[in-house]
Amino acid sequence: MAGYEGHRGWINYLAVDPSCQKKGYGRLMMDAAEARLRKLGCPKINLQIRTSNTHVIDFYKALGYTVDDVVSMGKRLYPDT
Repeated sequence: MAGYEGHRGWINYLAVDPSCQKKGYGRLMMDAAEARLRKLGCPKINLQIRTSNTHVIDFYKALGYTVDDVVSMGKRLYPDT
């Protein structure tokens, strides 16, 4: 899922089934999302990854993404079950 709120683009919940990983599908989806966001005039894309998810961090680094010096905050409105 990709979105653009007029200031930044966001990538949320990109996933490739484990049996289909390492075949370029993730890169194809990111290329398509970036192209669509670029067409909308989006200047920057943000995404969030759990620090423990090192494989996904490495994936995005390989696509040219870098770690931003920001604090991500959240508040649960319903218990995580």
